[in-house]
Amino acid sequence: MRSQGLYDPRYEHDACGVGFVVNIKGEKSHTIVEQAITVLLNLRHRGACGCEANTGDGAGILLQMPHAFLREAAKKEKIALPGPAEYGVGMMFLPRDPAERRECEKLFEQIVKEEGQHFLGWRTIPTDDRTLGRTAQLAEPLMRQAFIGRNAKLADDMAFERKLYVIRRRAENAIRYSELKSGSSFYISSLSYKTLVYKGMLMSEQVQFFYPELKDPSVESALALVHSRFSTNTFPSWERAHPYRYLAHNGEINTLRGNINW
Repeated sequence: MRSQGLYDPRYEHDACGVGFVVNIKGEKSHTIVEQAITVLLNLRHRGACGCEANTGDGAGILLQMPHAFLREAAKKEKIALPGPAEYGVGMMFLPRDPAERRECEKLFEQIVKEEGQHFLGWRTIPTDDRTLGRTAQLAEPLMRQAFIGRNAKLADDMAFERKLYVIRRRAENAIRYSELKSGSSFYISSLSYKTLVYKGMLMSEQVQFFYPELKDPSVESALALVHSRFSTNTFPSWERAHPYRYLAHNGEINTLRGNINW
């Protein structure tokens, strides 16, 4: 490639695929979710697969809290959710072994209690892994949502968000980074009163099928961040998929000029 107009090939670099859709008036709708999934489908060329064409490097979507959907979904689990901003939701990767999973859950519930918040219950997120490759299926965790009620003494919304951050960090240290046998299978994709992250070791086109509830009309958001991963310098895994809790990485350390210099 040669320089032309404002284009300079020195600034060429490889990058993952990232997209952002927003209603600038802040109005939530399922249309935003649908448009974001369309963006994700069009980012397939920016992601990658492994030795199997149907095992992806990772893909996902970040949404605002769809309260109407969650209220009805939680009700089926006999969980009564309070109003918006009065509860947080943890999107959790957990061990598939029931005994190991319960060990992680009990520790998490204990930390929530110690931090003065109210643990409301668990919900298993419906998933469908039939489109996934064998490699992705073998590493697949169980997906569950943890509902945490806000202590009434936390009058400020961001004080609650900070408390959820503390809970997440404590849980990671007590479970994922401990000597616990099942710890490596424990991961929190998001823990917030504002957003949810649906992600995994998926291809761009597999996200909407793996998480069927994304097609539910009551899953509404005013913004959506999507990502399709190309793992040039780390191996793919379920937890390394993006979006992360607050961002999505859209570049690699390997620029064209960097590679030439090497």
